Amino acid sequence: MTRIKKYTLNGILGNMKALFMLSIFLFLLNACSQSNKSSVQEKQISYSQPKSNFDTTSELTPEQESALDALNTLQVSTDEMKRLYSTFAGIVQPCYPPDTSMTISQSELLTAMKQFVTKNCQGLSVEERNELAATSVLAQEAYNVLLCLGYAPNVTFESGAPMTGTWIIPNVLGQRDVVIVW
Repeated sequence: MTRIKKYTLNGILGNMKALFMLSIFLFLLNACSQSNKSSVQEKQISYSQPKSNFDTTSELTPEQESALDALNTLQVSTDEMKRLYSTFAGIVQPCYPPDTSMTISQSELLTAMKQFVTKNCQGLSVEERNELAATSVLAQEAYNVLLCLGYAPNVTFESGAPMTGTWIIPNVLGQRDVVIVW
């Protein structure tokens, strides 16, 4: 009788061990497939970004080069890091997908940049801020702005793009994305 109990107990333990190993295998298989799915989704997001009409093989005009230089100067002149920065064009940004997008003119971006530098570049003189803001918008005639407003209440578009949340200006001259954190 004792032999039968031992055999039955060993059989049950063996089955439990097999079930445990099978469940671990299924868990790992599921985890690997989940990781692959998110990678595919990130690629889809990056491909769905608006494309620039700028021909990246052509040379930049002096005005365009000055605009990029002004953006570089502003990037290192903000009072707090990561308030305005550039990344490679077309990469997935922190707040993708954006809440909304809009196209703004050079003069609308100038208004926004003047407000931004006044608030976030206190280490520069008023003249330097105004000159850098004016120069930084000369890269293109119009800009696509992806807005990530987060949980900002009472956001209106009556006066143009709201200067709140995070702006992503993708594919500036086909070379970079510009991120502005208000």
